[in-house]
Order: sequence, then C-alpha cells, then structure tokens
Amino acid sequence: MTTPAHLPSETDPVAASPAVDPAVPAASAPAGASPTGKPLPAWQEKLKALIAENGATAIYVYFGIFGIVLVGFALAIQFGADVQGVAGTAGTWGAAYVATKLTQPLRIAATLVITPMLTSLLRRFRRKRASQPPVPPRELP
Repeated sequence: MTTPAHLPSETDPVAASPAVDPAVPAASAPAGASPTGKPLPAWQEKLKALIAENGATAIYVYFGIFGIVLVGFALAIQFGADVQGVAGTAGTWGAAYVATKLTQPLRIAATLVITPMLTSLLRRFRRKRASQPPVPPRELP
C-alpha cells in the first residue's frame, strides 16, 4: 500500500524526526547542549557559566591575557630575529598572532582560574569602600 505524499509515514526517517521550528530561539535548547543539539565540551560550559556569573570581568581578563601574550611573543620574536622594514614588522606581528592562537587553550584555562578570584577581590574592595563613611572635603586656607 502506498502513502500519499502529503501524509508522513512512520517508516520515513525524515517524517518521523521531530520538526525543528526556526522561530524558536536557540536559547531554549536544554542546558549543556549547543543550538545544534550536540553536547558542549566541559570547558565551553564552564566558560559560558563564568561569563554569565562574572560578566564583563571575564571578558576583560581574557582579552587582557590575550594582549599580554601577543605583545610578549612579538617582543620575543623581535629580539630573537633580525627583522627590517614594514614587511619584517608585519611578519613579526603575524608570527606573534599565530603563536598566541596556539596558546588559546592555556589562555582559556587561565581565564577560568583568574576571573573568579579577581571578581571576589573586586567585590571585597567595593564592599569595603561602600561601608566606609565619606571623607568630608577639606577647606582651603
């Protein structure tokens, strides 16, 4: 017996699979899953949780580490190699960028470790500063 084209068949794998509604945002996916439905690696879950909890501090820490590593590699390459002219400088920064990208897993790990400590330190300073009474301005003689 044949099934009409407009009716889904139970044996048809495409028709039997659940429909994906493109109007539903990806944020409604279950926790620990990417928008594609695949489970996220543990470090990606931790990074997302870190950004959600610590906000801009995590971004500042990550890009701060990125800048330090990039400049460090550029200086190391510059002092270790004889580069001349604009092409040499561009080559130095290009090589430094590639070396920095190779250290990305280490930079992410450092961000995961440093950010919570820095956030608690900043909160402690803010609490301490907020609990102190304001200092009255001195009058000029």
